[in-house]
Amino acid sequence: MTTRAIPDIYMKEFYYARKSLVEKMLTRTENIEELFRFAGPLLAPMVATHGPAGINVAPFMLTFTVKNEYLDQAIEHLKKINNELWGKGHIVYATAAEFLLEWIYNIERSDPLTLSTHLMTKGHTYTNIKATKEAAIGILIPPDRGALELRAIAEIHEEGPYYEFVNLLHDLMHAVPHGRRSHPWYPALVLRVKEIYDNSYQSLGERIYP
Repeated sequence: MTTRAIPDIYMKEFYYARKSLVEKMLTRTENIEELFRFAGPLLAPMVATHGPAGINVAPFMLTFTVKNEYLDQAIEHLKKINNELWGKGHIVYATAAEFLLEWIYNIERSDPLTLSTHLMTKGHTYTNIKATKEAAIGILIPPDRGALELRAIAEIHEEGPYYEFVNLLHDLMHAVPHGRRSHPWYPALVLRVKEIYDNSYQSLGERIYP
């Protein structure tokens, strides 16, 4: 099998398109709320699984993840930010955007083919992934300029670096500004993309990676 580079459509329309949203969040040059509504399919793609709980699909707010060699540094940096800014309101969002640009959307430090989120319940997705360790991710490129299917090896982490990273990052965005957490830390879901398909109507499921 010939290994291809990560496809341009994936990097441009998924990775760099999301980076652009963070840059605009930092500069406040556009209506951020409207931008995030428009970009919803990029931020919270549908994740499909199969297994003992049956065929299942659900949206998840996914993030890219730093490379393994930077994971411990990113965790320590997140801990420092969260401790210093706990309860400081909207000032936190600018720092959060800076963190994302420094670590998540810095191609030297981030791994565009490793996505992560957390599982708020041990429901269908959790049950299926525990059994099969497989998932597929469906991405609509807004407004309707194409679609991607990502097939991934799926891991659940209930302790360790990925567990810390995912929950600390979630805290930065959702708990730190308010100075309170509405729920405990949840298991982390790590999705390692192994295949990418172009599901646009022009290509109809052509594999473009690897």
